[in-house]
Amino acid sequence: MRYSEFHPQPPLSTFVECFWALESDAHVSNQKTERILPDGCVEVILNFGAPFSQHVDHLVTVQPRNFIVGQMTSPIFISPTGPVQLIGIRFHPGGTTPFFRLPIHELTNQVVELGSFARTLEIKLVSEAAHLSNLNDKVTALQSVLLRILENSKSDFGLLRVAAKVVNSSGMIPIDHLAAEAGLSSRQLERRFLSEVGVGPKLLSRILRFQEVFRAVDANKTAWPTIAIDCGYYDQAHLIKDFRQFAHETPAVLFAEQNTFTESFTRKNRMSGFSNTSRI
Repeated sequence: MRYSEFHPQPPLSTFVECFWALESDAHVSNQKTERILPDGCVEVILNFGAPFSQHVDHLVTVQPRNFIVGQMTSPIFISPTGPVQLIGIRFHPGGTTPFFRLPIHELTNQVVELGSFARTLEIKLVSEAAHLSNLNDKVTALQSVLLRILENSKSDFGLLRVAAKVVNSSGMIPIDHLAAEAGLSSRQLERRFLSEVGVGPKLLSRILRFQEVFRAVDANKTAWPTIAIDCGYYDQAHLIKDFRQFAHETPAVLFAEQNTFTESFTRKNRMSGFSNTSRI
């Protein structure tokens, strides 16, 4: 399968990290189950190909055609059922605020049909892109829809800047410092993060530290105790604990799999912060 990313233009780049696409040829020869890991982002996914199956324990369900994936605190296991043509909109933490009128924590660990709560948005996105055959044209059309919505938004985007500090520090900024800089109590900060990011600041920080491990391994760091300290963990045991929660696997076993599909959706090749502003 082919994975690619497209970075939005300003001002949309403040809210959307990227548009991404996943494509395959007409027939998928290898339909094995793939692991998608928590990365601190909420995503809208539009499916212009065959649906994906989602595996939970021994239960297999079919994902909706167009859906939103809330913040994840454990992996999702999926497999294709036919030709793949997905386009995703990956929002920065807190970046969904202008586009969805609901507390985003209601979507945490959920895969929800987009039309069930944002039918107008779904219609606009699909109608603008479905008839286009070129991938770049599809992404440009989706970007235009979001830009029009953003122009008319009157939402308060203050927490977006706070969340950016967590992302830019790879989850290593002290939460009490974050609250003080934002002029909020720790409890107020927690409530705002749950409503606008989907998880609290401490949990978001843990997810980002977990994701930082993929960068460390990609940089040819091999000693797990060193990786743990460099990525903000107290020790190797805490790193392994997070991997068991967020990946349902130990780091040694997960990296031994060398799954390029899984790694395409990690943060290892992303820019460190909210600065992806190159045009499509």
